[in-house]
Amino acid sequence: MVVAADKYAPVWEFPNAPPELHRLLEQKCQENPWLKKGGVPFVEDPFLELDSPYCFCVAEDIGELELFFEHCNWSIRQGIVYKDLAFINQVNGGGEWWTLKKDGDSYVAFESVTFKLIIEDGEFPAFMDRLLKATPEQCRKLQY
Repeated sequence: MVVAADKYAPVWEFPNAPPELHRLLEQKCQENPWLKKGGVPFVEDPFLELDSPYCFCVAEDIGELELFFEHCNWSIRQGIVYKDLAFINQVNGGGEWWTLKKDGDSYVAFESVTFKLIIEDGEFPAFMDRLLKATPEQCRKLQY
């Protein structure tokens, strides 16, 4: 049965984040106990660490981004960048996204989002619009 997979075929073709951005996001992940090297999920299962590389791609538009989150079965440490936002999965095989906003040459972490209901309720475009319009300071204060 290939029907469902065809819908998500474009997701597998998203471009990888440029090397400099990849390094920046991997470094930022070291601040998160669920994503860092030797972090919580990997303490009792060191093989999961070996099977969980940092992998970041880039969405070109809001439709691609929604399709990416709609798929919702991502490995831990997989992430996507859209404009000045980055989302990195914190749950292996799940959809709990550590949410970051670009602030100058770095990113500020400000939220953890599960997109399943946001998408199902048709709120994804409006939610993303609020995140994109918010300043890094508003994100820090969760005022978006």
